[in-house]
Amino acid sequence: MKRLSWFLSCKRRVGGVRGYSATKKELKIDGIKHTIAIASGKGGVGKSTTAVNLAVALANKCHLNVGLLDADVYGPNVPIMMKIHQKPELTEDRKMVPVESYGVKCMSMGLLVENNAALVWRGPMVSSALEKMTRGVAWGDLDILVVDMPPGTGDVQITMSQRLLLSGALIVSTPQDVALMDARRGIKMFSNVHVPILGIVENMSYFTCPHCDERSYIFGRGGSRKAADEMGIPFVGTIRREEQERL
Repeated sequence: MKRLSWFLSCKRRVGGVRGYSATKKELKIDGIKHTIAIASGKGGVGKSTTAVNLAVALANKCHLNVGLLDADVYGPNVPIMMKIHQKPELTEDRKMVPVESYGVKCMSMGLLVENNAALVWRGPMVSSALEKMTRGVAWGDLDILVVDMPPGTGDVQITMSQRLLLSGALIVSTPQDVALMDARRGIKMFSNVHVPILGIVENMSYFTCPHCDERSYIFGRGGSRKAADEMGIPFVGTIRREEQERL
C-alpha cells in the first residue's frame, strides 16, 4: 500500500477515540499505544493479506514498533503469510512471547494448534482464546497493534471491539456489490460500539495482464470509492492483484 502517509493523518480521528476509552483504563493492554482493527463483513476479500502488508510496512517503512494479532481463530492465515513455523515461548509469569518476523511481533491461534486442525468452538470459547492472545501475551512496548479481525459482525466481533478498546478500524472490501454490502454492515457494527472508521481499502481492484499491460476490472470498477463517498468516510486507496502477493 503506497499511501502510508494516510495512516499518520488518522491521528486526529484516533485521538478522539482515546478520550472515549479513558473511562475504561482497566481494559487497556499495557505497553500498547494504539490498536487498529483490519476488518471486513465478508471473508475472502484479502483482509488478512492487507493486515500483514500494513503491519510490515508500518514496521519497516515508518519505523514503528508493531504487533500483529491474528484474531481469525477459525482460519488463522498469518503464520503462513509471515513464514512462521515455531511456537511461542513462555515467560516466567506464563505469558506467551510473540514470534517476530519481518520486524513485526506476531501472535496467532495458528501457532498454538496443529496444522490443518479444525477449531469447532462456540462463541464463549473463542472469546476466551482471544483474551489469552491479547492480555496473555508479552507484547512489550508497541506503537500499534494491528488486529486481523474474523469476518462477520456477530458476538465475537462485537466483544473484541469493546474489549480491545480499538483506536480505529480499517475496512477492506473488493469492488463487488455483495462484498460492499457486507462491508457496510461491518462499518455499522463499529459505529454502534463507538469505534471510528479510518477508511476503506479496495482490494483486488484490477488485474494487469502480464503480456499486454491492459487492466481488467474483474470485480467491477470504483465500487469502494463510491461506497466511501456515500457513507462519508475516507477512501484510502486501491490494491491490485499483483501487489497483494508480494510477501
